[in-house]
Amino acid sequence: MKSVYSTLTLIFRSSHEELNPWHRMSGRVIYFLLLNHAIWYMNFFVQAGILYKRLTALVVIIGIVAFSLLTIIATTSLASIRKWNYRVFFLLHLFIGVAILPLLFFHASQLRLYLIEAGALFVVDIICRKLETVTGFATITKVPHTKLVKLKIPLPTSKLARFRAAPGQHVYLNIPPESTPPNKSSPSIQDTLYNPFTVADVSATDITLVLRALNGPTTKALETLASLHKAKPPINIEGPYGSARNFPHLASKYDRFLLVAGGVGATFILPIYRDLCDQLETEAKSPDHIKLIWSMRSAAEASWAVTDPDSTYSLENDENAKIYLTRSSSDSQDHEDDPLPADGSVEMDELVPAEEPIHASGGRERPDLRKIVDETFRHGNSERVAVLVCGPAQMARELRRHVGRWVDVGREVFWHDESFGL
Repeated sequence: MKSVYSTLTLIFRSSHEELNPWHRMSGRVIYFLLLNHAIWYMNFFVQAGILYKRLTALVVIIGIVAFSLLTIIATTSLASIRKWNYRVFFLLHLFIGVAILPLLFFHASQLRLYLIEAGALFVVDIICRKLETVTGFATITKVPHTKLVKLKIPLPTSKLARFRAAPGQHVYLNIPPESTPPNKSSPSIQDTLYNPFTVADVSATDITLVLRALNGPTTKALETLASLHKAKPPINIEGPYGSARNFPHLASKYDRFLLVAGGVGATFILPIYRDLCDQLETEAKSPDHIKLIWSMRSAAEASWAVTDPDSTYSLENDENAKIYLTRSSSDSQDHEDDPLPADGSVEMDELVPAEEPIHASGGRERPDLRKIVDETFRHGNSERVAVLVCGPAQMARELRRHVGRWVDVGREVFWHDESFGL
């Protein structure tokens, strides 16, 4: 269940994304048990000489169909398939997951109570998610010289209060039929698409989303809407979701903070960084106790955060925020449509010196995460450190490895890796 009212979410004080690894593990266990169930029954049918007779029985045919559908779910859930086409995985997962319930209901009477429970939870989840969904008329613009799209979506005051209560949350975005661009995916397909995007900023009247337009139908449709000169299209927003609402009060529990972002991962890190700066000021602690590292392909990819006319905060003038550029702005224009690396990693191309609107305060190179981590932890042996990262999987793994060395020597660390990995 994605709903914040999910029993598991409430018990474990977690978001559904953090519970997803356990869902995958239980799915593998269940499939393995059902595979043995099918193999052993077939073996019994063969040894008893009743294979043909049983294979023509309706209950066995239903079981074979159900198991075949489960095999499709298991196969399309493989990482290689999800990376090839996430939409295929998602739609098959959803539709087969629902279609298999009546098949199993008639296949084995012992399952019926559990199937009724599963169906009831599915309906409750849909109702809860519908109640969490609001429609706002979005202002959609392209971030110049990038593949980024920026959305400002006005929301009711009561809804905005929940976003302000915990920076770093995300929403599920859906494009209703009336906003589907011409010559794009049919409304029937768009109706099934709910994509997660982190809330980059919350104002008194709206929320801001910044996303990278890739090959998916939702981001491509939003990129098209940004190019159309017409009235603000209605956009459905479901949420907020995320584990950020369960974070402890970091400024009072920890002494030093390291926040690392890669590319659009800053949509998660920046709101938390600004909130922590406010917390430190309230706690009368030095702002030098927090450090922000933001690595990106080009200066243009930071312009949405640095040049926002509605913001009174200046990232460029913040001595504790370091921006690392791995490609110059002039070079990025030539490669604007280059595909991203398969693992999502930040590219580290040879740089071409050029005048850019944003100063690379950290340098024109990949950040030395080991050096940064060591500098953070060497300030005091008794300091408790909070480390948060959102970015490419390769970056998060490297950072975790360096932080782990300090955990091994007994340092107290709050660690959070925000990822929507496939």
